[in-house]
Amino acid sequence: MKLKYTLSAVTAAILAHTTLMAADTVSQADLDEVWEVLDKVETKAFSDKLNWSADLRGRMDNFSYDNNGIGANIGKPYDATAPKNERREMAYPQVKEWEPHYSIRGYLNMNTKLEDISFTGRLRFDHSSQGNQRICILSPQDIGHDLPASSTTKFTGFDIDRFYFDLPIFSKSALPLIITGGILPTSGGMSSNIIENTPRRSVFPSLIFDSNAYGAIVTAKLTEYIDKAYIRVVGGKAYTLNDTMFYYQCNRENIQDMNVLGLFAELQLPIGVNNIFWMGINRNGSIKATPFLGGDNAENKGSNTDIKHQKDLGSITNYGLGLEIQKMEVPGGKVDLFAHFAVSDPDGNGNCVNYTDVNDGSCTVGADANPHPYYHSEMARGTLLTDTGNSIYTGFKYEANYSLKTQFGYEYNKGSEFWWSATQGSEDVFNKLATRGQVNEAYIIQPINKNLYVRLGYLNIKEEYTGSGWHFGTPMAKDATQQNLYFLFNAYF
Repeated sequence: MKLKYTLSAVTAAILAHTTLMAADTVSQADLDEVWEVLDKVETKAFSDKLNWSADLRGRMDNFSYDNNGIGANIGKPYDATAPKNERREMAYPQVKEWEPHYSIRGYLNMNTKLEDISFTGRLRFDHSSQGNQRICILSPQDIGHDLPASSTTKFTGFDIDRFYFDLPIFSKSALPLIITGGILPTSGGMSSNIIENTPRRSVFPSLIFDSNAYGAIVTAKLTEYIDKAYIRVVGGKAYTLNDTMFYYQCNRENIQDMNVLGLFAELQLPIGVNNIFWMGINRNGSIKATPFLGGDNAENKGSNTDIKHQKDLGSITNYGLGLEIQKMEVPGGKVDLFAHFAVSDPDGNGNCVNYTDVNDGSCTVGADANPHPYYHSEMARGTLLTDTGNSIYTGFKYEANYSLKTQFGYEYNKGSEFWWSATQGSEDVFNKLATRGQVNEAYIIQPINKNLYVRLGYLNIKEEYTGSGWHFGTPMAKDATQQNLYFLFNAYF
């Protein structure tokens, strides 16, 4: 019917246009009427195929970094005469205050359904006000002390982070399946969406995997047997978006083409409130170290730090379980609650990555010749992590019943010395779920209307070990604190 309507309308518009042009006189009003018909027809034909929407976020961050040293040098003042590896680990400078930082992020969302197949896509745009104030694990004192970019550097990036189809099969059987393929919905998952005030956007729990991936997902619906129960098998390749989209951290661009294989189960527990309980296992294989030092063109064949000569370091398997309680009625309002626990279990193969000035493929520290002290750090070289790690992630959000619908929330996560998870696609600009240490975040959300809200928050990250977000090297004791006071708005169109 839509096709017949479109063809008939186009034909009528063309005939009307031809008749008018053949007449002796054509008024502007007649022409406007014809073009209005054509415009409506083209718009309808286009919107019948794709539905479009957009998200827009503006954000201001004001943060500081207080470093009291690393390893045996915790608490020691900087000494320019000390050996380079010790200078790298001293408090230099001890405190750094960042300038206020402004950023804009936009999503252009698209979806359609053609018979039984549905399609979803999302284009992402990011623009940030400054690029010289990143936090880099291998730069002196992790505070971007010697990054070369000028204070006027701005970052702008475009990327596609959703582009997949859903195909139901055996839909009338006792075990219906959904096959999902393409650039998958694997970031913005449970329960990190609560602070974002959005529905869950990923098949994964964020603590165990919150990144971008392409591949396939097979979902089995067990709702015939258990209330809201699903089993998912995930297989694909993980990757990191354009690194200009992560303007604070240069340690997020390091999982290109990592193999992903996961098995997850979800169900609703019979506890009298709406909830999701999950358990699962996810193996991240063939993990390499995509460089940000030296770039893609470096010929560091021995040190395994350029793309041409990277080696497979091994795999890390993450196990986890968690519970999220949704919109539970409490006095004066309703509350979301969640608690998640995960373990990371590395299995290295002995291959080494080495950012020191040694290019022989070993993990030794080179001679004291390079002027940059980070080349001599334990964090700058090593095999895959050698021990298991673990992390917890918990929090709540309370929404008041009164007319303003103000929301108050708090989140806490803690990662151990060897904790690692693929969180490079996190909505959080500081990648807090990767932290080897403790994180506290408190926030207030004020809805303006159904399409706009603002959020005021405070984030405190206490780093207890080096290497948060990295999968190789030797974690060292660390005493450093990031603090961030931020304000943002989110608009949905």
